[in-house]
Amino acid sequence: MQNIFLTGGTDGIGLSATKSLLAMKHRLFVTYRNKKKLDAVKHELKTFYDNEKITFLKCDLSEPDQINEIVNVVSKSKIKLDCLINNAGAILFKKSYNSMGIEKVFATNHLGPFYLTTRLIEKNLIHEGGRIINVGSSAHQTAVLDFNNLDSSKSKSWYERYSRSKLCNLLFTLKLSEKLAKKNISVNCVHPGIVNTNIGQDHKGILQFIIRLILKYRGISPEEGADTLVYLATNEIVQNLSGKYFINRSESKPSKEALKSDIADRLWLESTKIIDRFSS
Repeated sequence: MQNIFLTGGTDGIGLSATKSLLAMKHRLFVTYRNKKKLDAVKHELKTFYDNEKITFLKCDLSEPDQINEIVNVVSKSKIKLDCLINNAGAILFKKSYNSMGIEKVFATNHLGPFYLTTRLIEKNLIHEGGRIINVGSSAHQTAVLDFNNLDSSKSKSWYERYSRSKLCNLLFTLKLSEKLAKKNISVNCVHPGIVNTNIGQDHKGILQFIIRLILKYRGISPEEGADTLVYLATNEIVQNLSGKYFINRSESKPSKEALKSDIADRLWLESTKIIDRFSS
């Protein structure tokens, strides 16, 4: 049995991963944002559900104060994690901001996982030999970061904001795997595929209609999307692999931009500066 922390576990591939991991008898910490959705999920999980096996934590990953609260819960539980899965993510067609004025897609998809992960590591809450899995996307392939506009708040394109945040996932994976090599904690990134989920439902209109059609007819099921995630979290074959990018249980090649160590170094530095503002 592993102790696994999974963000965004009440919808889409996160919910499918939750079901699979509970069926495998692992103990879970699962974050959620919406209480109504959580209540529906608890009903859906009845066949797996055991109060001793799962702890639900309310958290908006774009808000650092809420991240601090859930890290404190894990710390007080005296449970060390075997695996952290940074799954929660957002596609927002309409630009919006968190309480600190940071663009919300960047805050949710990169800065939140960055802050959560580094806080858990600082507090020594992840076992040596543990695993960290970041959910990325093939959308990163077209992205280039602009360090004068790191959160993409000046960008008019929703896809540019999203793809840049997904490039951050790859760069974060690259740098973190280097930093944790001595602790024998593996860090990998996974593209789950084009999954038919409720992501990107903030925008009503023709764009949402088109995306719903694409997801319906081209998208894979959440269960298929969660497969590689669960594989990386639990399979012994991949336990010692780190700094890799996976699609369909196989290593894949990310973009050239995602492999640039100087860009990864700078992203880490700039992200830390933003985090330090949270703490001050």
